Amino acid sequence: MLRGLGVDIVGNKRFEGLSDHVIQRIMSQAEWDEASALQGQRRCEFLASRFAAKEAFAKALGTGFVGFAPHEVSLEEDASGQPRLVFSRRVEELVGRSCVHVSIAHEHDYSVAVVVLDGEK
Repeated sequence: MLRGLGVDIVGNKRFEGLSDHVIQRIMSQAEWDEASALQGQRRCEFLASRFAAKEAFAKALGTGFVGFAPHEVSLEEDASGQPRLVFSRRVEELVGRSCVHVSIAHEHDYSVAVVVLDGEK
């Protein structure tokens, strides 16, 4: 049973010159660690795609960022490179038993993410 669907698109340039303080409030520790090793356009794409995935997740959940903060959702890759969302305990409770699917893409100046929540809460 489809529980929720969310999509978000972000201009990569929104993350140019953004302060480390702001980025750390949005990104998980794992995302921050990975972003710190990147520079230029690749860093902007990385941050924008993570932010788009968090926004798409909040839309799929149907609550926006009510009851949790963006840094409690982390976009990581499994061993094969497929993206997956990892949650804090508080967010896991909101997700319940739903299966979460995520896809991201980059194209020139934009990053996009789609999140599907499948199953029961």
